[in-house]
Amino acid sequence: MICRRKGSLSCMSSPDGPFPPDRTVDVLVVDDDSDAVEELVECMVKAGLSCLSAGDGWQALKLLADGRRAKVVVSDLRMPELTGLEFAERLARLGGGDGPEVIFVSGHAGFDDAVEAIRLGARDLLTKPVDGPRLVKAVKSALLARQGRDRATPAVGAETGGLATRKRAALKQMRSLRRMRSQHFPTQLFSDPCWEMLLDLYDGHLAGAEVTVTSLGAASGVPLTTALRRMDQLKAHGLIERTEDIEDKRRTIVRLTQAGLAAVEGFFDTYLQRPPT
Repeated sequence: MICRRKGSLSCMSSPDGPFPPDRTVDVLVVDDDSDAVEELVECMVKAGLSCLSAGDGWQALKLLADGRRAKVVVSDLRMPELTGLEFAERLARLGGGDGPEVIFVSGHAGFDDAVEAIRLGARDLLTKPVDGPRLVKAVKSALLARQGRDRATPAVGAETGGLATRKRAALKQMRSLRRMRSQHFPTQLFSDPCWEMLLDLYDGHLAGAEVTVTSLGAASGVPLTTALRRMDQLKAHGLIERTEDIEDKRRTIVRLTQAGLAAVEGFFDTYLQRPPT
């Protein structure tokens, strides 16, 4: 069911039928435009994602305070009374260290908005009208990141866990900056495929996810032939290794070597120890 009245809450059904109202859902959509909410939710439900929606930030916060849980929040940036950025600030305080991934959507986002969204740890900022497949891809990427974060947390002690969390947050900021930067400048102005691939591999390492040659090349932002040459360079320097997927001989898995992992983690150690500006 979709509640079309502005300011109302709606509980969406999953593809397998309705679920209990206290169940954790994949996505919480927050927007004061009921038509936009309907379009966004319909798109994600068709992709197999369970959703809740709220007509503004206050309604969404009440949902969460009442015990509802969402793995990802998709929020409009421009809303009356409580903006998307203000909502995200309150959301961070409400969720502690276990808050949802946040994706902003807006038809009027400026550079200052992008910078503030990065500061708040937003995973992405999409422009309206939102392309459906792109939104679904962004949400599923955020769900994978959340899944990796949940898996990694119990595996480390309190002190190590705090550092690991800070490293994941720093990586998340860098990746958000890369995505938002591409909305304002030509991608080729900042093309550094080796560094981008190292970050993607480190992200995969933190999430416990396998990265294939094809996906790594696609994410590098350069033609595949160029990406393959850069992978050869990284391999020659002992930073990455390629292995055949034992379950699918057509796939080649790429991982950071021990030396590569140490180098990237050393970078983040230095980055996190920098004095505040």
